[in-house]
Amino acid sequence: MNQSVSKFSPITIDVKRRIRQLRLQKGFPMNEAASLLGVSRKQLEDIETVRNYGCHLDLELLAKIKVIYDVSLDDIFGELPADYFSDYYVRPRKKLKD
Repeated sequence: MNQSVSKFSPITIDVKRRIRQLRLQKGFPMNEAASLLGVSRKQLEDIETVRNYGCHLDLELLAKIKVIYDVSLDDIFGELPADYFSDYYVRPRKKLKD
């Protein structure tokens, strides 16, 4: 996937992938995980998708994932670049037309 056309930052894409992997590792079917997280199945699909649609992640959702999937934040975020000015942390923005 070409990162330059994605609406998500690289870190968001990685976390979305990990959320799906964690759900599968814990053995939660989509409907059960959605119910536990307090979202609809469609919302969970949008949360887990890495395509150029879907929803962004929020703090409350990440906190629920940490508790329900019984993982640390390090497991959710994985290895992070030390350079916090890196493009890895930058969410692409729509360009405003002149």
